[in-house]
Amino acid sequence: MIEIPVSFCRTLEQWTLEGGNLEQQLAEFRQHTISTESEVHSICHSLDALHNHAELLSALDQHPLPLLAHYFRGVVDPGLQQTIINEGLPVLRWFVADALAGKPHQDHDLMIVLEVLAQYRQKEDVSWIYKAILHPIAPNDPQWFAILATYRDSHPYLKPFVQALAKHLPPGRACLAFLKLCDHIAETKQYQSHAFNGLVGIEKLKSYLHPQSNRPQEFARAAVRTAALLEQANREILLSLADQHPEPAIAFLASVTRAALGDAQEAESLVERCRDVRRSYETQLKLKEIGMDSLIPEEALRPEFLPLAQTSHWLEFQSELHRAPDRLALLETRDLFWLPRHQQCRLYLVKYEYDQPVGEKGITSGVAVVGSVTHSLIGETDVTMDAADVLGLHCCWELEALHDPLAPRNRTAKMGRNLLRKHNPNF
Repeated sequence: MIEIPVSFCRTLEQWTLEGGNLEQQLAEFRQHTISTESEVHSICHSLDALHNHAELLSALDQHPLPLLAHYFRGVVDPGLQQTIINEGLPVLRWFVADALAGKPHQDHDLMIVLEVLAQYRQKEDVSWIYKAILHPIAPNDPQWFAILATYRDSHPYLKPFVQALAKHLPPGRACLAFLKLCDHIAETKQYQSHAFNGLVGIEKLKSYLHPQSNRPQEFARAAVRTAALLEQANREILLSLADQHPEPAIAFLASVTRAALGDAQEAESLVERCRDVRRSYETQLKLKEIGMDSLIPEEALRPEFLPLAQTSHWLEFQSELHRAPDRLALLETRDLFWLPRHQQCRLYLVKYEYDQPVGEKGITSGVAVVGSVTHSLIGETDVTMDAADVLGLHCCWELEALHDPLAPRNRTAKMGRNLLRKHNPNF
């Protein structure tokens, strides 16, 4: 064990002197966790050299900074953590200060640095992270979710950080990350009021729901989710905007939110929605999510209905067509030993139809298989094919998706039928 830290330090020393591709030089240490103060000192020395002579040590397309900062993660020894706090974090702060001063930097590299600083929960770094998120550094980088998640639960500087940022909200997805943090605080009742209850917060959430907003739908969804945690007056403002949103999915989320808060009329509308085969499965999933699955009517769970609902949901939300069909019908039901799952399965073949051609292939009809992995081989199977051929192709497709060694090299109906026949003599 002693040899590994020594070798690690020597590798860093050589890179500091000669430069080169650090990723290649540290290849054997990718899974290494530092365990000695000597390693911390070597990393700090390398970071110092990088800060002062980056152009001499590394090419522009290389990223030594996150490689070095990474080794400060995952350290559990209290003594070593303190060494990192005393010697490592001050060096990392240089890179943040440079970026905020307008010096050239790589956003992704800096996000790793900020995450490491956040992990150690030091008072000085609260200020650096606050400045970085408002600067803004990479406002749409998903790493902000991980960085702000470090403030959850017993963070010593949570309250001043949230209070300050609530007055000057960050742009982009960084604001969604902050919103998620504030939602968690409200859900766990750490503070009496949600940070977005103020005027600044409400205006930001209203902008997410504006019908002419060019933001991705995730912003509107986040606003509706937060509405349930706000004061009643603010909640109604947001839900009313969601009701009028041009995307039906947002109005649907508003209905779910009201039902979860005890609105009997909205709950009944969701029951009726469950009876609509084209919208049923999405509604069932949401009712389960909010703990109201007891509202799902019995007829929506029957075997002649549920596979159709699952097909419609898959076509709209998971397929290349992105549209629920106009009509669905159950073609056939088979009980088979299903090779991809190595167990008996009840499989349903569902026909779907569109009044107008959809997708690049101009699809007007097709057949889906439900019961294992809901899917339709669009353009490969159709309603005129024999059921055994459809099931055979679907079996091959599932085996391929699982990287199962039984998957044939070339997917054909005949190959699939033969595979199924070995375990289902009457197939």
